[in-house]
Amino acid sequence: MTKTSISNAKPKYIFCNKCKCETEHTCKGEHFRDYPNYDDFDGSLIFVERAGYRLRVCSGCKTGLLEEYYIVDVNSDNLNDESSWDFTYHPPRNEFQINSKEFKQLKDKLSNIYRETLGAYNNKLNILCALSIRSLLEGICSDKKIAGQNLQQKIDNMTTILPKNIVSNLHSIRFIGNEAAHELSAPSTEDLRLAIELCEDLLNFLYELDYKARTLTASRRSRKNKQKAKTVRSS
Repeated sequence: MTKTSISNAKPKYIFCNKCKCETEHTCKGEHFRDYPNYDDFDGSLIFVERAGYRLRVCSGCKTGLLEEYYIVDVNSDNLNDESSWDFTYHPPRNEFQINSKEFKQLKDKLSNIYRETLGAYNNKLNILCALSIRSLLEGICSDKKIAGQNLQQKIDNMTTILPKNIVSNLHSIRFIGNEAAHELSAPSTEDLRLAIELCEDLLNFLYELDYKARTLTASRRSRKNKQKAKTVRSS
């Protein structure tokens, strides 16, 4: 059975990518199709699959999304039980995604690795994300001319630019990358998020902090000079 209609589906709270919170989404239309599967011998119904789509609109910002749902059940009477449905949203909800930060002093190669790392994380490619995080740390070591035969030695030698307690914990990034590369072991999403946040803190400290401090000093000096010049002219 195929059906297209103005849906009677109730409003539903879904994370809105624009409002950045869960908002009520009303359903404007629905299309679904049932796929019954019968026994080849006696013709009895084995199970029914239902695939459907709903157009929903945020009651706040009026942004639309496509809600895709799927269910398979041996009892066709249970197909309307939405608690058993699998839902997918288009575009994907970005509630748990990491938004890219802007690092103005970051070189293009490091910037590209950073953005590819976020892309892998946001698309749930955890093994690829772990490898990218390791590559980002290696790129930082290379850019800062940190000596060492391998990443382990390079991390140990980062004490020239970072406190020792921070350096000792950077080995966790190396371990995550090693497990992904050699054991094909995918780290947890929580560990990857923490590793990315750690890398962002490194990028901010090593590339942005001095730039921002110098920019603030120059801005204050310029404003004082303008005030002095204005005072001289008025006198």
